[in-house]
Amino acid sequence: MENSDLTGKVLMLLTRHKVIERWRRDGAQPLRSVFEDAGYQTELVFCDNPDAMIEQVKTNTRPGDIVAVGGGDGTINAMIDPIRDSGTVLIALPLGTANDFARSLKLPDDPVQAAQAAINGQLSMLDIGRVNGKSFVNAASIGVPADARKRINPDLKRWTGAISYAVANWQSWHEMTPLELDVTCAGHDTQHLKLRQLTVTNGQYFGGGLRPRENKRLDDGKLHVFAIRADVDTLSGMDIGAALLFGSVDESELALTMECDDIHIDCGEPHPILADGEIISKLPAKFTLERAVLPVFAPNAFTGGVVTDGDIADGDALNDITIDAEDLAIRMEAICTIASNGHLKAICHDESRKLRNIIRQLELALRPYGLPLSSPDPDLHSLETLRDKALSWVLNDLDDRMATGLLNQIGQLLTTLEACPVDNKPDQIKTSLLALKSTLTELEGQLGTIRSSETA
Repeated sequence: MENSDLTGKVLMLLTRHKVIERWRRDGAQPLRSVFEDAGYQTELVFCDNPDAMIEQVKTNTRPGDIVAVGGGDGTINAMIDPIRDSGTVLIALPLGTANDFARSLKLPDDPVQAAQAAINGQLSMLDIGRVNGKSFVNAASIGVPADARKRINPDLKRWTGAISYAVANWQSWHEMTPLELDVTCAGHDTQHLKLRQLTVTNGQYFGGGLRPRENKRLDDGKLHVFAIRADVDTLSGMDIGAALLFGSVDESELALTMECDDIHIDCGEPHPILADGEIISKLPAKFTLERAVLPVFAPNAFTGGVVTDGDIADGDALNDITIDAEDLAIRMEAICTIASNGHLKAICHDESRKLRNIIRQLELALRPYGLPLSSPDPDLHSLETLRDKALSWVLNDLDDRMATGLLNQIGQLLTTLEACPVDNKPDQIKTSLLALKSTLTELEGQLGTIRSSETA
């Protein structure tokens, strides 16, 4: 699909009970204004459930319309096939508990900011996963996550959000009998495995911000599989949880990982399959991938298509450096409130302030060029903070893990900085980049010292 195929209409479908009362009274004017200011004719319909949204897509759209869907991952899941079949284009407005699809698209958690980032972004064609003929965009799981979904208390979910998932998963981990599965990944021999959980992912995030692989994307043409073995005890399970939280389980000895686009799973019992937060099928299962079939408006931060108001070299890199540096500062501020190591706490407190000042100067220098294109999601870091607190109850090396996570972020950011020349940049940008590089190098040394002392 091309931009020339668009009709100029946005049909905005919002889950009625998930929007604030003021928006129900004023027709979600802040959201409507975003699309109208961008030149689109906008129609709003409040819907009570995904079925009502699907009916709107069938009766109130034509090919080339944009459908802005406000809801959670379950709502997005229900809309995949109707949007693809109707020839319309999806915009995701995060109004759910986890919003993993929006996170994978690098959309802000605030629905107004998400609308602004998306409508000013670019058309992208995303992959979708299929399991037994049913679609999913984030992940499909067998075992503990599917069992936990049945245990979630609706009242607890309403008041505690993502924490309700953690409570249910804890119960399932201790009470559910591991599964015996025959797993065949295309091109490989069948493996007979005894597992607590098997998850097939398409997007970067699932389960409220967990990341099985740091570089996983919604348009990379691959399904990623990770599984937790049956003999993994509770403490080791928390270790895997920490690995997922900090970005990858590829190097974990406690998890099995593989990558392919066609997976068969057989089992003697019809255990449920959880996809994007909802039970959608049962074992046995056939997983496949459909490449580049779901049209969405994605922010420039996802597509890498930096559009600036003025000429500047390395716009993509400068955008990523600014966003990643702010992401690092947010993470350090969260760790500061949790760390038991006084040295780590002091470093995070002092250096995050220094980083904030540099980022502020860099953002001011980049503003004339329309950069940065988005901002990190502080709500995700709030969720990580809660998880870190929970992990601290059972892991005695949490400070070391958090320091390692920061070192990984710093290393990636320094690599990006090294690849971005500074000599051809305006003076204010050049000064900020050099200050950022110096601060990160110093911070890397300080955190390395902490890791050494924690290991000793």
